[in-house]
Amino acid sequence: MRRLLLLCLATVLLVPSAAFACGGCFVPAGLTGTPVLQNAERILFAHDAVTKKSWVWVEIRYAGPPGDFSWVLPLPKAPTVAVGDSWLFDRLDLATSARFQLDFDSSENCSYTSTQSSGVGCGSSSSTAGAEDLATNNTKGGVSVAGGDGVTVLKHAQVGSFDYVLVQATSKTEGAAKMVKWLQDNNYAVPAAAKPIMDDHVARGDVFVAVHLVAGASVQEIRPITLEMDDSEACVPLRLTSIAAVDDMDVVVTLAGEGRAIPKNHMHVVVNPARIDWFGQAANYQQVLAAAIDEAAGRAFATEYAGKLPASVTTVANMNQVTTPTFDLTALSTATLANAKTRGAAWQQIVLQKFPITRAGAEVFEKYFQLAGTADLVTFYQDLQANPAGIIDPLFDIDGAAMAADLEAAFCKPVRDMALRLGSAPKVTRLVMRISPSEMQKDPVFAFSATLPDVSNVSNAIAHGICRKGDYTQDAERLTLADLGSWVFDMPSAGYTGIKSAADPRFSGAPAAIRVELLDETGEPFLVKPEDVGKVDAAIAGAHAGTPSLNIKLDAAGARWTPPQTDALFGTSASSSGKSSCQQGRTPAVPTGLLLLIAGGIFAVRRRRTE
Repeated sequence: MRRLLLLCLATVLLVPSAAFACGGCFVPAGLTGTPVLQNAERILFAHDAVTKKSWVWVEIRYAGPPGDFSWVLPLPKAPTVAVGDSWLFDRLDLATSARFQLDFDSSENCSYTSTQSSGVGCGSSSSTAGAEDLATNNTKGGVSVAGGDGVTVLKHAQVGSFDYVLVQATSKTEGAAKMVKWLQDNNYAVPAAAKPIMDDHVARGDVFVAVHLVAGASVQEIRPITLEMDDSEACVPLRLTSIAAVDDMDVVVTLAGEGRAIPKNHMHVVVNPARIDWFGQAANYQQVLAAAIDEAAGRAFATEYAGKLPASVTTVANMNQVTTPTFDLTALSTATLANAKTRGAAWQQIVLQKFPITRAGAEVFEKYFQLAGTADLVTFYQDLQANPAGIIDPLFDIDGAAMAADLEAAFCKPVRDMALRLGSAPKVTRLVMRISPSEMQKDPVFAFSATLPDVSNVSNAIAHGICRKGDYTQDAERLTLADLGSWVFDMPSAGYTGIKSAADPRFSGAPAAIRVELLDETGEPFLVKPEDVGKVDAAIAGAHAGTPSLNIKLDAAGARWTPPQTDALFGTSASSSGKSSCQQGRTPAVPTGLLLLIAGGIFAVRRRRTE
């Protein structure tokens, strides 16, 4: 019996639309062995206001036998289907995911003057926490897919490692059962729990994109599927996803448009910075995010970034900060590669350009170089790019033009085109949520606001070492959060990294969400009272772009939390550098973790894909 991965994303509108559709990841009834559960979704949307075209990328997550893979996307309109690459999602994660920066500033009440300009001890570094036309040809690869009673096959084609069909029920009122039967007859397993929602899609006249892997393809060849279509409303697959999702599933939606993207039928939360484990590299961020969303009935998004797409990303390599373009389009050029006549010349260009080695590119490289054998393609060619000497035969002839054309089709063009759309968009918004199956009762839809401010993905706090005895022994640390306060914490024997500020009794009553609010295309955020969360959640269930979300009268909330009183200063620093030079405890040795921070270490909190 086949496993079915069923999910969808239609596109985002600035005006209402009558049709929208969403799917989910299913485990068919009666399946034995380890179930395939969906634990994350990454979805990307770009919209062209001039052409009224929309592009959607949906990353597919699957673990299991390749012959059991199937994927069905119900959409309001027939799309052009192609494939993208997860590399683009990964670069977006680096550029826009939540980061927490703890700046170590001058010490308090310390008399010791260091000879080290770096301010070793209390710390002085800044660390960033971190495609095709509709046709009637229904035969591809020797396999015939025909319509049936109540079902019309609009197209059957192959793209990448996917074999797909576009199908539609001939009757909106009587075709649901026939569509489900057709999918089941063609090895797309639809569990009973999904049928009522499938009925909704057929009743709306949705087109279904049904996908299998081609014969002989491996699970590693599964890549994001891309859709191009005319305007229609966006929705994230949650209702059907609940059938086989895990608790606290990560959902990341990146939207490019004229303004800041907002959820229309879900609330919005702002995470309380006092609940973040600042001295522990913000390792509890995802748990705090989940708790904040739970305070909004379990159905809310947080904005991790909103603004012009960052031009560059700062990462760490060999304890040094390295700044690279978010999307290095020069690295994606194949012009010089096309002129190569030998293996050596071709690989030299790939090394010099620092061409991204992804699964799609590695498959092309292996086609022309034939060097990897049974080794993992991505790992092999990444290692070869880092250490190219002595492996590539420089005199072996190669068709550089053909290889360049294959790389363009498989990787460069789809990534470059989407990167250019994202880079030219007035704003890019990253919305995130963590949600459990029992909370997946609505399919989120989105709109854009021209008035809401940008959101930085970097949250800041300041740490000051304290020598409470007035000597050079640091025995406390001060944490300062802008607009909230400044508090002193005892220094444990483990050093400042052992400070658990978020668990301090002074913050025991602090909510995970410092704000629960409702966003709309115009106006200021509406702050929701804790006792009104359920009312608002129900009232906005049917909200769509172009109309106000809240259709009931409620009073706006005040502050959800009053921070504890700020602790008084102990004194001023005597450090000649203006930064703290205190020792941690009475041991002058520099902790390894602090050295990493001083060297420009970056820690980022972001969702990682589960392979």
